[in-house]
Amino acid sequence: MKYNKILYIALVSAGLIFPSCDSFFDVNDDPNNITVARATEILPAATTNIGFMGVSDLMRYSNLIMQQFSGHGPVLNNTFTNYERYSISDSDVNNTWNNIFAGILADLEQLIKISTENGSPHYTGVAKILKAYTYQVTVDAWGDVPYAEGLKFGEIQYPKYDDDAAIYPQLIALLDEGIADLNAPASLLEPNSFTTIYAASSWSASKVKWERLANTLKLRMFLHYSESNPAFASQQITALINSGAEFMKSNDDNFQMMFLNQPQRQNPLASIEGGQFRNQFFPNRFLVDLMNTKEDPRRAAYFIPFPYNSTSYKGSTILDPTPSAQYSRLHSYLKGTASAVNPAGVLPNGSIEGTAITYGGDAPSRLLLYSEYNFIRAEAALRFGAPGDAETFFREGIRASLSSAGTAPAAITAYLAAHGTLAGTPAAKLEQLINQKYIANFGVVMENWTDWRRTGYPNIKPIPTPIAVWNGVPRSLFYPFNEVSSNPNIKQKATLLERVFWDTRQ
Repeated sequence: MKYNKILYIALVSAGLIFPSCDSFFDVNDDPNNITVARATEILPAATTNIGFMGVSDLMRYSNLIMQQFSGHGPVLNNTFTNYERYSISDSDVNNTWNNIFAGILADLEQLIKISTENGSPHYTGVAKILKAYTYQVTVDAWGDVPYAEGLKFGEIQYPKYDDDAAIYPQLIALLDEGIADLNAPASLLEPNSFTTIYAASSWSASKVKWERLANTLKLRMFLHYSESNPAFASQQITALINSGAEFMKSNDDNFQMMFLNQPQRQNPLASIEGGQFRNQFFPNRFLVDLMNTKEDPRRAAYFIPFPYNSTSYKGSTILDPTPSAQYSRLHSYLKGTASAVNPAGVLPNGSIEGTAITYGGDAPSRLLLYSEYNFIRAEAALRFGAPGDAETFFREGIRASLSSAGTAPAAITAYLAAHGTLAGTPAAKLEQLINQKYIANFGVVMENWTDWRRTGYPNIKPIPTPIAVWNGVPRSLFYPFNEVSSNPNIKQKATLLERVFWDTRQ
């Protein structure tokens, strides 16, 4: 019940639903205590917006590019079809950019200011960690972005764009500052209650999760240097591990935001097939076939069988000559609690109508998972000789993912026996590792695309021209039309093949 209220407050604060006249904000506001009160309003708004970012356009762009999803369905709306063929325009990203800079980052910058002024460093620490995460995702999507001047609202009308290679070290420093703030001996306010991420009954219980996230995020970022500066990646990862820093320890530490099975509190993915995009958003054939070759038990949570009532799964692809609904559909892992199927919605050809199963929308927005932490450690050990055994971390990453998908213990044991060994050349081991990370990161915003740009795995086949609008898999996104047309400090990219600084693989 308490989380329900916090999520509602956050949705209102974030402008994602409209409050009634007797909302939280109408009750006993103390004008002399507005600074203290606003910290408890801004943080849940920011965490909720981050949760929505993790399941909205940026996630769909990156995972349509990475062939986890397909938009090749028999409906007139061709939005996802265009994204799958790499047609993501400057106008498409206007809202995503605005939500990040005018929404999430603006809130976090204000929260840092307020919590610093009122002597609440624990709030400041959380805000700095979230700011670093948001900028990491933003840099990985666009490359150069406004950083030094990007959040000086009211002071600088046209912020300059900072070199992406110069931003990353500042984000690492920001994470270190955040960790130091988390550990400050005193704080007027504690952010363990008013948040939609890592809420806990005590600050000590919440703090340890934020600190583990910050350190795990540093590992992720250091690994992004694997091709552009492998010596730096190796040195920094090893030093961080040897420092005694705490990292994620179980699925309980997953960085994710929970949605609720209630109107206006649901994961937006649950409504995609129930609204204007019905019959246009399917699991992609590449991912489904990859899992089929392993008889992966996660398929039961990820997808609906096709034909229905069978044990087989079929993915969609834009390369199919005719749009169709005769594919598996996304299931409970991304859409939440599933109802019993309506038999009338099962068609003679084995497909099901988009309304045959209703979903609660209580699946989380998954941002950085414990399974990913283990795959990071496995890759670092495999490639750089970082502390720990690569195969041990590899197996734990698979186990964590299977468990998160609700796989039975006996099936987990059997799967690990069949697929839990790294074998062959170093390149073959890396491919096995990234393939499993790709499966585990189903629906995680950006990171599958980042891994492909870094390593070339998984070995997706680029959509060929003239179906695709670019001769190759995109390497970054266009800057938004509204930004380019109003800010003289930014020049639009010529193509989506321009690279982020760490993307140096040939």
